[in-house]
Formats: sequence, C-alpha cells, structure tokens
Amino acid sequence: MLRMFSTLLAIRTSIAANLLIFYIQKLPVMGKLIKSTIYANLELKKIISVAALLLSWIWGFLLRFMYIGLLIYLPVVSIGEDLTKAEQLGQFIHIFTIVSFVIAAVSSATILEPKREKYIAVKLMRLSPARYMKTTLAYRYTTFGIYLLPAMLLFAGLLGASILESVMLTVLLALWRIVSEYLHLKLFERTGVVLIKQTAIVWSVILAGYAGAYAPLLLGAAPITDNVLLNLPLYIAIPLGGVFAAFQLARYMGYREAVDAATKRDDPLLNMGRMMADAQKKSVETKQSDYDAVLVGKGRLIKKEGHAYLNELFFMRHRSLIRGPINKRLVIIGAIGVVGVIFMLLFRGQLQGQQWNTGTIIPFLVLTMYFLSVGDSICKAMFYNCDLSLMRYSFYRSSAYDHFRIRLGVMVKNNLLIAATLGLAITAVTAATGREWLHLELLMVWACVISLAIFSSVHHLFMYYYLQPYSTELNVKNPLFFAVNLLVSFASGFSIIWRGPSSSFTIVIVGATLLYLIVALMLVRKHGARTFRVK
Repeated sequence: MLRMFSTLLAIRTSIAANLLIFYIQKLPVMGKLIKSTIYANLELKKIISVAALLLSWIWGFLLRFMYIGLLIYLPVVSIGEDLTKAEQLGQFIHIFTIVSFVIAAVSSATILEPKREKYIAVKLMRLSPARYMKTTLAYRYTTFGIYLLPAMLLFAGLLGASILESVMLTVLLALWRIVSEYLHLKLFERTGVVLIKQTAIVWSVILAGYAGAYAPLLLGAAPITDNVLLNLPLYIAIPLGGVFAAFQLARYMGYREAVDAATKRDDPLLNMGRMMADAQKKSVETKQSDYDAVLVGKGRLIKKEGHAYLNELFFMRHRSLIRGPINKRLVIIGAIGVVGVIFMLLFRGQLQGQQWNTGTIIPFLVLTMYFLSVGDSICKAMFYNCDLSLMRYSFYRSSAYDHFRIRLGVMVKNNLLIAATLGLAITAVTAATGREWLHLELLMVWACVISLAIFSSVHHLFMYYYLQPYSTELNVKNPLFFAVNLLVSFASGFSIIWRGPSSSFTIVIVGATLLYLIVALMLVRKHGARTFRVK
C-alpha cells in the first residue's frame, strides 16, 4: 500500500509539474524565459514537483472554503439576513445536506470516473487496478475530510454550530460518500450502468436538488433536513454504513472491470491525448440526416454568397449539433416551468404571506443563463467541422470580422430562443401566484434574460475568435481562456449575493452587454486576422 501510495503521488506530482511548466510557458512575458529543456532537468523538476504537490494541498483547502463559503454560507447570510442564527444554521445544514449528500452522491464516483491519471497508471504503467483503486480511495477520502473540516468549523461555527456538530457533519459526509462509492460500484456490477455517465439522470438530480436546496431560503420556509441529519439514528447508521462500505471496497475483487469501463479504449497502448481527442471529436461529429436536410433546404442558399453562403451551408449541414443542445434546454426549462406553475397553484394560499416577488430571482439569472447558453458547443462544432481547415488560409483569417458578425447573429438568435422560453416560464409561474404579475419587475426580468442571452453569445464567440483556445485535437490549451471564464463564473456567482435594487442590477446587465458587444466587435475587427488561427 505504501509503495502504491508513493507511486500515486509520483504520478500526480509529475503530471502537475508538467502542466505547471506548460502553462507558465504560455504566459506573455515570463513564458519566453522558460525553455522546453526544463522538462529534462530532473533536479529542477523535483523542486517543481514539490511545489506542485504543496499547491495541490493548498488548493484542496481553498476549494472547500470556496465551496462552503460561496455556495452555502454567503447565500444564507445574505438572502436570510432577517433570520435568527438558529434559523440560518438550519438553512445552512439543509443546503449542505442536499448539495453534498444527495447531488454529489449521484454525480460523483471516483471508481468509475474517467481520468487521465487512471489511464496512465492502469493502462500505460500496468499497475494493478485493485491496488491502484484501493490506494486512490483511501487517499481521496482521508484528504476529503481533512480539507473540509476547517471550512466547516469556520462557517458552521459563525452560525452557532458547536465544534462537535461541525466535526460530525464532516465525518458523516466523508463516510456517506464512501457508501455512495460502494453503491455506484454495486450498480455497475449488477447492471453494467455507469450512473455518472447517464447525463439525463445526473442533470435532473442536479437541477431538482439545487431547486430543493435553495427553495426554503428563497420562500422563507423552514427546512426539515437539519432535524433529519443531526439526530442519533443517523449518527449511528451512516458511520456503520461507511465502515461496512469501506470493508467491502477493501476486499472487492472486480476493480479491473470498473477501471476498464472508465478508461475504455480499443487499443490501450494509444496515448491518453488521442483517447480524449477522439471523445471530443465524437461530440462534434456530423450525422448523415443533416446532409440529407441540405437537399431539402437548398432554396435558402440561392440568395447567399461568400461567407454568408459558407456559414448558411455549415449550419444546415450540422443542424443536429446546433439544435440538439438547444432542444434539451428548452425541454428542461419547459418542464421546470410546468412544475413551478403547478406548485404555485397548489400552494398559493401558503405563499400569500411570503415576501417572494419576481425581483427575487433576478440575481440568479446571470448564473442561469451562463449555463443555459449554447455558445461553447457551437464554437467547438465550428472549429472541428469548418474552421480547422480554413484557418490555414490567409484569405479566411483576414475576413475574421465578417464571419464573426454572421455567426454572432446566428448564436444570438439561438440563445434568444432559450431566453424567451425562460422568460415565458417565469411569467407563467408569476401569474400562477394569483397576485398582480404584469409589473415593472417582470419587465426587468425580460430585459435581463434578453441581455444575458446576447452577453453569453458575444462572450463565447469573442473568446473563440480572440483567444482561439482549441488545439487540433480539440483540447483547450489557453490558460488565459480558463482565467477569463473563471472570472465570468465568479461574477455570475457573486451576482447571487449582491443585494442591490433590481433596477440597478438590470441597468448594470444591459450596460455591460452593450459595452461587451462594442468592445468585442472592435477587437475582432482589429486583431481577428492575427488571433483567429490554428494552434
């Protein structure tokens, strides 16, 4: 076990060190000082590996502080600022229970998770799948509890939880996640189903879970999960279940089948990069039915010429890649809207005394539209099926601004369809409350969703043209692309805890959208021919 643990750390630190060197080389000024010969400098690589290991440990603690602080604590103290400490603690435990015990248990499983490290260790280095997985699980859930405990002590303590309660919440979660690992493994053993790869089920649980987690806080209702979780029966049942699951995982003999399912590849000697590239390319493959549709819709091409003709032909030939993600989002929004209307009609009397109004949901629209927009999938499809070949020609790169404007119009139209569906769902739910619903706040909701649809379209397409993050294997290898998207994600999350008036929020969103649109058009027009290229 100790030798395998040492090997596991060596693999992780080696991967982390190489990635650290690679991304430093991509930085504007510092990158030019780092030569590729550093990869062969063993002494320096050891120092970098130690630094990478320390950074990974620090990141483990920071990630848990951000998770507990931003996702749970801040919404509770900002949205529930009028609640007592005891009520805030109840909301905190409720959200923590739903997100960590329910959603994460369904959407995450280390044993069946496709991972580069797993492929390298088992497929390339020929390590024993059983010893590798046992060591990985032991390290995973030991560090899981260690990373989580300080954040739990801090944020739960600020809401009045005792040290014992904070420790028990951490221990219960770590043991419950071991139980969920065992249940995922048994489900795969009995049925061959890898639950975390069942996208429809996982996302249904995620959406329903987050709605159930934050609904009591938004509606001012009292959750019951804190009383369910913090009681003696579960104090006994979960630890016993965790110990039993850990014992079963330690003596389990079928890890090879589970690892093969997570790293499935016809030729195991091929490198991980090619395996990941094939998976990426499969996601943007064209269907034969799309080519047949071009024959039916030839009339749309008659009046087109130049880049307009090229892009019209592209979107016709790849209709399934464009419409598929949009249709899924429309179905999800429609289903949630129907459920919301039914909920409002059934519980209209109980909700009459609540202070909920349409403006309450405006801060959540930024994050919602960020995830609902289809820009990233369309950009990948355009890169692999069109631009990857044409970028090699100077005439195409020099016309980057022309096809940027054409594609921006198409992307805005698609995202506006999603925004309109979301706006209609919100309008229907608001009308179902029985109170006056046609008012200024509803108009501000519509202004926000429309602006955010345009903002998301501009953002994804501008990132594609100005930073062009995709390599020839569809890998994203631009650290600045990651940094900008991370900044936008944090801004989306921060909007939830911003307690300004709805009118100010709407003005900021509309203003930011117009500014981003103008800046993007100017920069692509000026630099697009240089930045829009194959990497």
